[in-house]
Amino acid sequence: MKILIFSTVFYPLRGGIENLTLNLTQEFIEKGHEVKVIAQQKQRAYLEGIDVYYEANALEIAKLFAWCDVYYMPNISLKGIWPLLMNPRKNWVISQNDFSLTNKTNFLSLLKLLMIKFSTKNIAVSKSIADSLRTKSEVVYNCYDNAVFKHINLVERTHDFVFVGRLVTQKGCDTLIKACRNLPKPFKVTIVGDGPELENLKTLTASLNLTKQIAFVGTKSSEEIVEILNRHKTMVIPSNGKEGFGIVALEGLACGCRVIAANAGGLSEAVGSFGRLFQSENVLQLNQLLKEALLNTNQPNHSQEELKEYLSNFDKQAVAKKYLSIFDKAA
Repeated sequence: MKILIFSTVFYPLRGGIENLTLNLTQEFIEKGHEVKVIAQQKQRAYLEGIDVYYEANALEIAKLFAWCDVYYMPNISLKGIWPLLMNPRKNWVISQNDFSLTNKTNFLSLLKLLMIKFSTKNIAVSKSIADSLRTKSEVVYNCYDNAVFKHINLVERTHDFVFVGRLVTQKGCDTLIKACRNLPKPFKVTIVGDGPELENLKTLTASLNLTKQIAFVGTKSSEEIVEILNRHKTMVIPSNGKEGFGIVALEGLACGCRVIAANAGGLSEAVGSFGRLFQSENVLQLNQLLKEALLNTNQPNHSQEELKEYLSNFDKQAVAKKYLSIFDKAA
């Protein structure tokens, strides 16, 4: 099968869509399919075995569109719709990864909501997103990189809480910092990531006299994050807004962390019964869960076998197989 992926973001950028698309691309190729990627971004990187066309021009896009059997978009992009005018019957598959189309007052969102009704197949990465689209969608949960994120038994868990993500308002890192006040015993929090809220978060940390307890370590590679997660007991995902899914929760669980997460959209679907949930932006609820984690009380109790079986639903191989099955039906 010849698969063309059109995405506005791709490697070397890092994020949920970028990681998902890269993992799926690698798995499609591993399973013997031809894959080419159009990435409409300035950031470039060489990937062995993957043809990536950064900032492709109209002629390149037209040729690639004519070449493919399936035209796949992770999140619908109006910039990539025009080739369908050349062949409206082309097999066009979209996966919707977030709640960006739920803004009913935004003309572009409304236009995209209309356009996805004309796709051959529509995928939603969580039930929460599927319910929001008002379009028939097949739910396929996101995958995590199970070849990288895993439990390292030799590492001692010396730190308590870890946050991994972009430092933007939606990710709710300020909620985590505020919830660290008045915890009952010495603790350590590591914040992994960078973003426009970094200085504000550092200022908040200082104002609460938590600079000795909370460390900002910046952006890290996947391998470095694995080591960090394996040194922490609990991952906290304090999102202030709805999340399409929650790959980071799977990564934390795979590395042996307990998970505390906001009940925000598809994030709760990623956590399942393997973590504790609190209402988004509720500092008091999160503070209570942090206390319970420090005191090791009221924690989810699952065997390693149960966790392994749960995570197997989200490994790269299993999720790529589901996507290819949908592509086959479309083609």
